[in-house]
Amino acid sequence: MKGWVSQLEALDQRWSSLLRVDQRPVGKAIASVAAHFGDGPLWLVLWVAGIIVFSPPIRWRIAGWLLASILAAVVTYAIKFTLKRPRPQELDGFYSKGYDRHAFPSGHATRMGTLPIFGAWIFPGYAPLFWVVSLLCIWARVALGVHYLGDVLAGWLIGALASFLVIYLMLQFSLG
Repeated sequence: MKGWVSQLEALDQRWSSLLRVDQRPVGKAIASVAAHFGDGPLWLVLWVAGIIVFSPPIRWRIAGWLLASILAAVVTYAIKFTLKRPRPQELDGFYSKGYDRHAFPSGHATRMGTLPIFGAWIFPGYAPLFWVVSLLCIWARVALGVHYLGDVLAGWLIGALASFLVIYLMLQFSLG
């Protein structure tokens, strides 16, 4: 079993290195901005503002989005602090240096996994934009070397699955 895990980690590191932008100034500049699209405080402000500004049913859908994100975060951080996979590197300007030193799964990617699912459900006309922002952010986390590809894929999947679960429950109870 341990040999299989080591092989998977080596593959993850190899694929992740292909996405790095260390020597590409334009790619690094884009990634430096996009990597923060998944910052938790930003999304908390957006969710709360949406709940205040919009009326039902959009208000309830945004509240469901917040709930899905909380659920996904609980799962992500339970895994993260159990496995304690180190990040590829620590960078200034990322709060991982202060409180979240573990890489797998990515919390930013978890939030980005909820974006195209809930975003498209609430605002279907913007679905392509939600996908672009989501994928750009998770690429940027790997491109800058703060996560491995496996970290962001697992985080994104957790966020998407939590979103589908919450949407399903909201529809079952006529809350959406």
